[in-house]
Amino acid sequence: MPRGTLSVSVAGRALPVPSVSPRRIVVLGDSGCRLKGTALQDCNDIASWPFARVAAAAAALAPDLVVHVGDYHYRETPCPAGYAGCEGSPWGYGWDTWQADFFVPAAPLLAAAPWVFVRGNHEECARAGQGWHRLLAPDAYSASRSCDDPNLDDAADFSQPYAVPLGSDAQLLVFDSARAGYAPLDLHRPKDALVYATYQSQLREMAALSEREGVRSWFVSHHPVLGFAPDSRRADATPFPGNAALQSALQSLFGNAYFPPGVQATLHGHVHLFQAISFASKHPATLVAGNGGDSLDESLPNPLPAGIAPAPGTVVEQFTHSSSFGFLLLERDPLLTGEWTVQAYRSDGSRLARCALTRDRRLRC
Repeated sequence: MPRGTLSVSVAGRALPVPSVSPRRIVVLGDSGCRLKGTALQDCNDIASWPFARVAAAAAALAPDLVVHVGDYHYRETPCPAGYAGCEGSPWGYGWDTWQADFFVPAAPLLAAAPWVFVRGNHEECARAGQGWHRLLAPDAYSASRSCDDPNLDDAADFSQPYAVPLGSDAQLLVFDSARAGYAPLDLHRPKDALVYATYQSQLREMAALSEREGVRSWFVSHHPVLGFAPDSRRADATPFPGNAALQSALQSLFGNAYFPPGVQATLHGHVHLFQAISFASKHPATLVAGNGGDSLDESLPNPLPAGIAPAPGTVVEQFTHSSSFGFLLLERDPLLTGEWTVQAYRSDGSRLARCALTRDRRLRC
């Protein structure tokens, strides 16, 4: 779309025009209603599955841009007979499920602003990848990258990183982490070796994109690199650290800095909580907004156990978190100082937390 475009329409329907310098950015993720085996969410109850309420509350704030950090589709198995909470729900990977899980509840927010769609693990080829490539992926549709043929999944499960300019002084760096998994990569296994080599190559491209002079970058991926996840199996409630697969590829390129120096902050989902993490160790601030509607994870310990860190070499300075449904609003400083305000909202539109994202990559909440 050429710069200076004043209006956009498709088949007679007007679409929101992208802002050259967005000042208000909504961030949300992990929004679908979970139906998988015995893990059931009441999709027919707005209190149990509040994504429609989240989308409406976010739209009411008149954002210039929306960033969804992945996992749109969760209805993978049928609702059990006689279970009223999800009675009549579609399931599987067809359009009816995509419509119910995402497009219908997201409608007011889709109409409010352009979106950046980040790919989650629920959109890998083994799951809802076919819908991802047809409905949300930013690159042109290709039969060889459609997730139709499992023999081609090793190509279709990865996407090239790309930059989204946020005016002249900031940008998003969007990274497809759908295949990141949970465990450290074992390079003796061919599948893990493929993921490692692909991520290394793509992270080099990301680093090149981050080298624009005078531009601060926000790294955006579904899986948190330097976040936490609850682990109820441990008696002391010590949380899981950040994603080991991504950390290994990043560490091979950037050492214990994990990111190029131009990365100011990172945005993620995957863990179904809100997290805002600031580091004394000069790592980029981390924001996790995986609380958009799917079943919430257990709360993280407060305070964190002494000495806990999401990755070797990191030192947590401040940690703010919540297990409430909601979303984030990032607002640019009107004086263009390079600082942003981050506000966490609950699903009813009430404010949960307020943080300042500073030029030195810290969050003050």
